[in-house]
Amino acid sequence: MEIYTIEVYPQYLLLKTRDGRAAYKVDGYKVFGRGDFMWHPHNIYISRRHFAVGRLGGGYFIEDLGSTNGTFVNGVDIRGVGRVDIKPGDVINVADVVELLVD
Repeated sequence: MEIYTIEVYPQYLLLKTRDGRAAYKVDGYKVFGRGDFMWHPHNIYISRRHFAVGRLGGGYFIEDLGSTNGTFVNGVDIRGVGRVDIKPGDVINVADVVELLVD
């Protein structure tokens, strides 16, 4: 008898605000920018193309797209770092304006 290993990847990643005001579903690759956060009164600090979240292999990554005010993962500024792996429980801070929880 042969034994096979099957890896099951999450179909999508959910990013949500702590207050439940917004939730964003990522099922492949998505660029986030000011337009995605029009509901926030300080969205002018978010770049038009601020960061991207995508799927790579069995996980997800985030990448700052040269934003002016930065993207932070668990308090660490990722500007200029390239792709950074993210997982459920991580906290993404966008320009010190919006905080998203990875679910």
